[in-house]
Amino acid sequence: MGIFVALAVGYVVGAKTGSKDLDQLVKSLRALRESEEFADVVSAVRSHLGHTLREVAGVLEGGTGADRESGDMVDRVRQLFGPD
Repeated sequence: MGIFVALAVGYVVGAKTGSKDLDQLVKSLRALRESEEFADVVSAVRSHLGHTLREVAGVLEGGTGADRESGDMVDRVRQLFGPD
């Protein structure tokens, strides 16, 4: 539902501002995506997500803090959610 609202708002804003402003917005978003700061944010989010998944795996397994850091995360997820 949120996607449809975003598309509708984008259509209305694009229709009111014209193609020049829309082109400028696209260029700005592209520059933002290609910036080093954006890459740093994406890297930090990935790192945080990895640590969070390790913590969740440790909690689900009932292990200690040292146990949570060892082992391959993919293997742990397979053990948790794979076929028996």
